[in-house]
Amino acid sequence: MELIKRSAFRKSVLLLGGIALFLLPLGIVNPYFMYIINLILIYAILALGLDLIVGYTGQVSVGHGAFFGIGAYVAAILAKNLGFSLWLTLPFSIIITAIIGFIIGFIGLKLIEEYLVMATLAFGTIIWLVFLNWTDLTGGPMGIAGISAPPTITLGTLQFPFIQYHDYYPLLLIFVYLGILITRLIIKSGFGRACTAIRDDELAAQAMGIPVFKTKVIMFTISAAFCGAAGALYAHFLHVVSPETFAFGMSVTILTMVMIGGQGSITGAIIGAAILTVSSEALRETPELRMLIYGFLIVIMIMFFPKGIMGLFQISKQRLLKKSIQVEKNVVEKEGFSYEQ
Repeated sequence: MELIKRSAFRKSVLLLGGIALFLLPLGIVNPYFMYIINLILIYAILALGLDLIVGYTGQVSVGHGAFFGIGAYVAAILAKNLGFSLWLTLPFSIIITAIIGFIIGFIGLKLIEEYLVMATLAFGTIIWLVFLNWTDLTGGPMGIAGISAPPTITLGTLQFPFIQYHDYYPLLLIFVYLGILITRLIIKSGFGRACTAIRDDELAAQAMGIPVFKTKVIMFTISAAFCGAAGALYAHFLHVVSPETFAFGMSVTILTMVMIGGQGSITGAIIGAAILTVSSEALRETPELRMLIYGFLIVIMIMFFPKGIMGLFQISKQRLLKKSIQVEKNVVEKEGFSYEQ
């Protein structure tokens, strides 16, 4: 009965929290703040995608900025050259990015971890050079501008156009909710449990009959698809894409989000996205310093806080629980009874 009450309370809190998030723009007047919040939502999708392979499968990639860029450029090219709306560019971005992710995963995941990092780094660099130099397709250093906004959503007599930053927020929030739902379904499934088994002990997972290579490639493909979705949303939100956005620094930023928030945690990925988005905007004028800080943070997290902010939260929670048990024990023994009794 107690578990049922706790579950009902948790669901009520989540429902009220979801409603509060939808109403958040009502209390924000400054459009710049709304712009930052929208970026947080897009980067949250990226962090969720990368965490699928870093936190739940135990693989490290520093090429997800390239997948993000592929999704954005696919959407931009289709919207600019063919007049496609978001509802058409989005599935194309997801599918094309997933196919490329499958190819890179099939090749790279045959390598040991250190070489996988180098392979994804090389892939990210190559894709960035393509964005920069294939002028006829990507616009070169100038990128692609004038990308259309999502089409107006009509519900009966109500119309929801996408003109101001506030207008994008509900749409992006819905996609974050979808990302969270898909992530939860994956990690709670048998496939997700196979991934965590690989993360914990690859040899033991293989001995239990888990197809290790196949499982890692599938998860890598799904992770890339998340980046493709985020890229399409980014392109239609900012109406412009350029190579500088998807350079190596973007891959480092996404990885830092996961490391700071906490690997293998949905909440941690979102917290990391929020922290890094705000800090990126604060350090926009000094990109070299930003990369230095991010690299330092990754080293610190790996050495001292491998489970990130959520790991620290769990440690604090366990300490409080032990302290409460000790207090209860002292009270019981003070009244003349042994704790075991």
